[in-house]
Amino acid sequence: MKNRTRADYETRIARVVEAIENNPAAAHKLSDLAALANFSPFHFHRLYRAMRGESVAETARLARLRRAAFALSSSRRSVISIAQDAGYESAQSFSRAFKALLSVSPTQFRRGDKTFAHYVSGPTPPFADRKDAAMKITMIDVEPMRAHGLRMRGPISDIPALWSRLWALLVEQGLAPQVVLPVGVCVDAPDEGGMVNYCAAAVLAPGAKKPAGLETVDVAGGRYAVYRHIGPYAGINAAFNRLLGEWLPSSGRELDDRPALELYRNSPIDTPANALITDLHLPVK
Repeated sequence: MKNRTRADYETRIARVVEAIENNPAAAHKLSDLAALANFSPFHFHRLYRAMRGESVAETARLARLRRAAFALSSSRRSVISIAQDAGYESAQSFSRAFKALLSVSPTQFRRGDKTFAHYVSGPTPPFADRKDAAMKITMIDVEPMRAHGLRMRGPISDIPALWSRLWALLVEQGLAPQVVLPVGVCVDAPDEGGMVNYCAAAVLAPGAKKPAGLETVDVAGGRYAVYRHIGPYAGINAAFNRLLGEWLPSSGRELDDRPALELYRNSPIDTPANALITDLHLPVK
């Protein structure tokens, strides 16, 4: 059953790859590609990257340049004509992209005797052949929670600063002792540029006053697959990617359109980094 499940996920991802390679210069919408593969659009980009080892944009770029390389080696068409067919507005932008990937210019490639495959091997799925211990996953039903927090849109590297701002506000208002549970809400998955919509929030004890300067955050309940990450917070993103790329395709489960959650079980104030506990919640049907 598990092998058939992974094969099903891989077949669905392959449909997306085929659609991109058939028309690499098109402006493929993530929502359309997610629908083609019958995946939740909410988590599609992160799932695709976790399974393929590259983003949708990287797949499209590779397909465009592969097609252009074939045209360079099999025809005498001008570089600008090939660039335009590959979706580039100018020969200069095409040449920059081509050289960034292959380390040779289009003209040098055309004059040489090496194929595209000599320069580019393509992505390697990061978890397909993993040999270490399987992830230990617990399926639980979570009740909805009301929290108070701060939101951001930016790179993942900005998340620690967001948490620092949240704790500073709670300490300033004397509410830090009232925090029952810190919750990270991954409002959506990282986009092509690595930007995330993320909320750092805290569930407060019953009767605690509402913090000033924070918004109320209603955290969705429902069924979640939970993985306990033990170690530095810097490893959380990699753990989520492993959940999506390794565990999910073999689980028989589908993702649901709710945010993923990070529930922080202890504090870096009095806990060594290698003993920090974060329960990662992946929403499933």
